[in-house]
Amino acid sequence: MHGHLYFASPDKLNDPFDCKIDIEKSLTKAISQSSGSEKETLKRIIGYVEVQELINQIQKEIKNYGIFSGSHSPALNSSLMWSHYADSHRGVCLIYAIPTESEKFYKPNQIFGIQNVKYGSNKLTEWFMELPFNENIHNEAFTEMIRTLLAIKDICWQYEDEVRMIRKTFGTVPIDKSYLQHICFGLDTAKDEIKLIREIINKFDYNVGFSRIQRTDDDFGIKAIDIVSFPS
Repeated sequence: MHGHLYFASPDKLNDPFDCKIDIEKSLTKAISQSSGSEKETLKRIIGYVEVQELINQIQKEIKNYGIFSGSHSPALNSSLMWSHYADSHRGVCLIYAIPTESEKFYKPNQIFGIQNVKYGSNKLTEWFMELPFNENIHNEAFTEMIRTLLAIKDICWQYEDEVRMIRKTFGTVPIDKSYLQHICFGLDTAKDEIKLIREIINKFDYNVGFSRIQRTDDDFGIKAIDIVSFPS
């Protein structure tokens, strides 16, 4: 069995606003909310023909980028996350230990690296207002702008504590099986599916831990309990 990560295109994400911010609109808003020399600098930037062309190019190409989404700190005790992303507690949660600095993992797959999602109502506008103005505005700054654009969401999504990996293309990417560290079964994962997953893990010699969600004494509380041994 080969392990893969799936990098979704922006059109496949469940939030229709995700990765689809109007760059020029945000820059224009940043200008209207700035003052003094910062305002004048932003006005000069938006007035450059090459900047306009670059913004248009990025806006068109962004739809072909790939996004892999996870939770930065495993939200095993979040019933909301289980409901939204694990088939209403019937699915599983996979926990990976992916290196933050690894040329072996990132460069061959054109992965930019790991980006913590930032939440707010106008994060791209704020980024433009805080932009360090230097001679590299046409390259390094715009690369950072792409990372920002692809890793910002509205404040209502903050409960996800999302982390993203970003590629220039969408689709699957092979991943070494050593990165998979743990599998947690949901509150209502079927016994047959637990058995099947365990058989697959054993057959292909993965070295992972197992746990399962159980209810606590609180009315709505849940917690992950390590599985020491499986019933035969």
